[in-house]
Amino acid sequence: MISILFLLGLAQASDVYEICVNNKQQWSDRYQKWETTKTDTFYSLERPQIIIHKTSFELNRDSRPIIDSYEKDGMSCWREHENSEICYNSSTNKLSWELYKKNGDLVRDYMTVCILNGEVP
Repeated sequence: MISILFLLGLAQASDVYEICVNNKQQWSDRYQKWETTKTDTFYSLERPQIIIHKTSFELNRDSRPIIDSYEKDGMSCWREHENSEICYNSSTNKLSWELYKKNGDLVRDYMTVCILNGEVP
């Protein structure tokens, strides 16, 4: 019984984001703006999930570490490593994951959250 209560406590401490639309974008130095290279929708397919814990996050059950949590421009942000940043904007209901690649490219997944913790936000 105690283990069930412990697991329920852990489950409530994490935020579960289910993604409906994912726009893959790349930063254009020439035009100084984000350009969408691909759009994926998940209305009829299984939705990707991002679960944010205190010290790690999961992308479809693939666990990754969080080295820093902070607020930036009114958004909740988490850093996976020095070249990877995830931010959630609750006012627009968007989750962005920016990644600096070794070749110098800056890419991001700009995701629309359709379900947050089992409810429509």
